[in-house]
Amino acid sequence: MQKMDTLARYCKAKKIPAIALTKQPRIGHVADEVKMIHIPVPCPSARQITVQVVASSMHIDEIYAAQGTALGRFYAPKNISPDEPYLMGSSVSGIVVAKGKHVTQFKIGDEVTVIPNEFGENASWATYRNVPERYVMLKPPELTHVEASSLMLSSCVAWGALEAAGVRAGDRCMVVGASGAIGSVLIQLLKSKLAYVLGVCSAANSDLVRSLGADEIVDYQHSGFIEHREQKLDVAFDLVGGRRVETAAFRWLKQEGEFVTLVGPVRYLGERKLTLKEFARAVCYVVWRGITTRWRGPKYTFCATIPRRVAQKAIQFCCEHGIHSPIEREIPFELGPVQDAIRLLTTHRTRGRVVINFELAAQRSVSQEKQVSM
Repeated sequence: MQKMDTLARYCKAKKIPAIALTKQPRIGHVADEVKMIHIPVPCPSARQITVQVVASSMHIDEIYAAQGTALGRFYAPKNISPDEPYLMGSSVSGIVVAKGKHVTQFKIGDEVTVIPNEFGENASWATYRNVPERYVMLKPPELTHVEASSLMLSSCVAWGALEAAGVRAGDRCMVVGASGAIGSVLIQLLKSKLAYVLGVCSAANSDLVRSLGADEIVDYQHSGFIEHREQKLDVAFDLVGGRRVETAAFRWLKQEGEFVTLVGPVRYLGERKLTLKEFARAVCYVVWRGITTRWRGPKYTFCATIPRRVAQKAIQFCCEHGIHSPIEREIPFELGPVQDAIRLLTTHRTRGRVVINFELAAQRSVSQEKQVSM
């Protein structure tokens, strides 16, 4: 019955709400410039499916892409205007309501989650979205849409880092940025691999990190993190970036240890637009460190994961081991809460994920309708 209602709503819809930019945003002001607009209902091409969005987790990289600072200077949307708006959002978990004629893996009514596209994507902060078939997988039945949405990107990135380091049982590992969306999942993956985990985070987030399984906590603001010189760790995972983190982490590592960074030498890469010279210098630094530390360790590794290659096994492993992504805030699909969430993301102080739950707004609308009728 629910699937029939879902399909009927899609078939009747002509315009749908979407959160978008209608002009090029100023850097750092995306929250102020997004708007709720209405767009035509999307129809799938031959190899696409149309998904009714039930949940969409919010990522800082979505903000960076919108303002043109992703990876320091790339992925800026072109020619934004009221006639050609830039639709925000990338993550999707929801229900298939339509499919193209060449789609064979999915059927109407399937509950699915979308695999992040390595080339970037958008248009998920809308009630329906088209997605290429190859970037879709069935949602594991043990996960809700909110859980699947929050876990997908984090599990892919964390799994890629785990594979890059080749962590084994008994390894002693450090996670810098342990309370964030990726770090919180990585800690749980490491513990499932029987590693010893030292989580680096703020003192305010220490209880959360310990609850996820960390054996030891270090405050990144404490001098002990920077000044420690006894090399005793096998792997350090950097989810924050910057030379300060790298220098500190190397002091904790064994000579044969490994420093795995998902960010590189620029702290919070994407927060500002780098000049071409700054970008080239950062790339050259990553290449130089990766080569020179092969002969004189600890080894420096820059990790970039293609989610499509690891999504199935990462999600399956997480489900089998009860690994979850902490959710700091679950918000309705409404402009005000989304703007507040964007501002929160840009503080780099989130603990886990912020997720847009599209059903919250629908439930609120039904409740209001009942009150009016009474």
